[in-house]
Amino acid sequence: MALVGAALLTVSAVTACGGDGGSADGNTTIRIAHNSNAGVLSARVAEAQGYFEDHGLTVKFTKVENVETLPPALGKSFDIVLSTPTLLLSSSARGLDVVEAAGTSVEVKDNPTAAVIGSGKTGVKSAKDLGGKTVGVLNETGTLHLATQYWLEKNGVSPDSVKVAQVNPPAGKDQLKAGRVDAVETVTPFIDSILADKDSVLLTHPHLEMAPEIGLILWATSGSWADQNPKALAGFRKALADAVKWIEDSSNEDEAREVLGDYTGLPADVVGSLKLPKYAAEPRPQDHKVWLKAMRDYADFKGKVDLDKLVAGDSDG
Repeated sequence: MALVGAALLTVSAVTACGGDGGSADGNTTIRIAHNSNAGVLSARVAEAQGYFEDHGLTVKFTKVENVETLPPALGKSFDIVLSTPTLLLSSSARGLDVVEAAGTSVEVKDNPTAAVIGSGKTGVKSAKDLGGKTVGVLNETGTLHLATQYWLEKNGVSPDSVKVAQVNPPAGKDQLKAGRVDAVETVTPFIDSILADKDSVLLTHPHLEMAPEIGLILWATSGSWADQNPKALAGFRKALADAVKWIEDSSNEDEAREVLGDYTGLPADVVGSLKLPKYAAEPRPQDHKVWLKAMRDYADFKGKVDLDKLVAGDSDG
């Protein structure tokens, strides 16, 4: 799901804020943590273009590459953090006070950001060829592998019949070419590079097997922060929506890519070739049910989750 970025950075303590107040200029200060995912771009653009300030907010960003560490930090070190639907569900089941605050980006048919790619050399040209074969995966418990398992079963292949080996995205092309794996799960910007090899075969964009449009990452907050800061929550969503419109204007593309390069640290050639995802600011409760079913079916998830309480309350203030 995530682009490769810097190592985990130490989280610094910041003074807590609440009740729609905080900074000296009267704005509400929001402490935000995220990794180097391209889906974060709308938030970084909102800062760069002054949209947060327009809606009465002052933001403080901290980069933390391992987003799995972030839900317990809500209400302590951070007010809003980047997360995933599966992490949101599992954290809620563990009793953490965590809800979806806003959307980030959406996987859609004409702009997918993840794929499963097979090797023609080893005869893998469809899901049915993967029984007994090895797939290189980013993370065995991640959203991409869950989607791959969904796709396999949808095509009559038992996920248990497929072997897995962890392969980091930059190594996917070499591992596939060398025959160490028969297929790889991968993400933008590595998809095009792998498919440039004549023996590579695009098997599927697995998330789109689950739904025609689906969110893979999101912004999460604590329910208590959302209840105490309704104006800030509404302003956060509005600032993101403003940023989405700005990014969608093609005349801003070069500047958007500069922002992306600044916070990810990715090389200029990678940033220049990356196809930006489709951005969306609104929460996506419709996705929670899809991910919960996948977790129960393929990750042996048995936790209790109230799907009706997973989205932070909204207010126009």
